[in-house]
Amino acid sequence: MSKKQRRFCHLCGKELQGDYLLYENGLVVCERCQRTLPHCSRCGIPSRQLTATRGVLICPACRQRVPVCACCHEPILGRYFIIGDSPVPYCEECTQTRPRCDVCHVPFLDSQGKMFRGRDGPIYRCASCLGSAVTTLAEAESLYRDTQILLMRELALEIAVLPKLHLVERAKLIELHQQTDTPVGSDATPGPEQQHLLGYFKRINDDWDIYIEHLLPKTLFQAVAAHELAHAWQSTHAAEGQALKIVEGFAEWVAYRVLLALGQQREAARLTRRSDLYGDGLQYFIGLEREHGRTGVLQRASQV
Repeated sequence: MSKKQRRFCHLCGKELQGDYLLYENGLVVCERCQRTLPHCSRCGIPSRQLTATRGVLICPACRQRVPVCACCHEPILGRYFIIGDSPVPYCEECTQTRPRCDVCHVPFLDSQGKMFRGRDGPIYRCASCLGSAVTTLAEAESLYRDTQILLMRELALEIAVLPKLHLVERAKLIELHQQTDTPVGSDATPGPEQQHLLGYFKRINDDWDIYIEHLLPKTLFQAVAAHELAHAWQSTHAAEGQALKIVEGFAEWVAYRVLLALGQQREAARLTRRSDLYGDGLQYFIGLEREHGRTGVLQRASQV
């Protein structure tokens, strides 16, 4: 004859005398604990270890399962947002109320980034973008010349005149863009989530100038410089009347090739995911290179 095993409530430790509940996770709860203890707002299980999170109580198991905001580091109980191609989530509150990086658009706390007072308004940079930012004109000019050398070595693009480099705030780039009827010479951006101007090429007779947004991360700076230097090359090699898809697609292809030459495959791949004029033009030239090589690309970039 075997004895019936006694059962105890897992929360109060007392032997079960009457009704009890058995939860799917194996938790045994007596009727009194079920009635008197607070319940997790997510799974509904009573617990003595609930913690307050965003105004509600949740148990340790649920706290481990829910995503955590990369900005405030609090568990996310409702909607969350993925920004760009990074897999980390951001809660709705941080996304809507925190300062956001002007480059990658992620929200950040004061300890995770910095706000600069620019001539035309505040400039926001998260710690990641700021950590690799080009901060001085001397550093920018060195990278700029390195990019020019890459264009000559990797793509045989010889630019008749090296445009003067200017580091400017975004308001200046927008102003320059608005002075023209077309977006020729505008930005090389890292993805569909970022459509603002980052660079601009301008030529008036013998005055050649390239404007690039101040405080860009180094890799992004070189991609933008490559894009704008491609426009400088077009100003003496390309036929007039080219479609914008050809003009901007070729410049984006040059930026794409420079990123690959720098070993930045992830950043290069990001350019290919654009679904606008720049992305369509880039895909056109990638396909052209696949069929006819780089010689075919340069020939097409020179034609109407």
